[in-house]
Amino acid sequence: MPEPISDQRRAHVRRLLKVEASLSDNASPHVWRAQLIDIARMGVGFVTSEVLPEEGHFVLDFRFPDSDIHDKVEIVIVYRRAIGTEGRYHYGARIHAMTQDCVDRIVEYVTRAEPHNGQLR
Repeated sequence: MPEPISDQRRAHVRRLLKVEASLSDNASPHVWRAQLIDIARMGVGFVTSEVLPEEGHFVLDFRFPDSDIHDKVEIVIVYRRAIGTEGRYHYGARIHAMTQDCVDRIVEYVTRAEPHNGQLR
């Protein structure tokens, strides 16, 4: 079961965004659709219309706005809560593993005020 929400989950600066994403795991061929709603150097928040399996690592595949680069990060779910009455779920996850290029893009996205020439590297 996901661990309870703690003050530490917001220890890193986050930036809101709204991009389509997908989740997969090694235990199933199923791909879950998600909407990524915030991101930080060490974590992400996203919404799904399905309940995810309670344990395991997932791969989150997404693109930053105005970018053609697909980033993939390995995540571990730390909390889940139902939202609204429409059967949707808000998840918070820790980023467990990612490439250095992805780290750089996340840091750039989170810390910059406006897109640099409309694109991310």
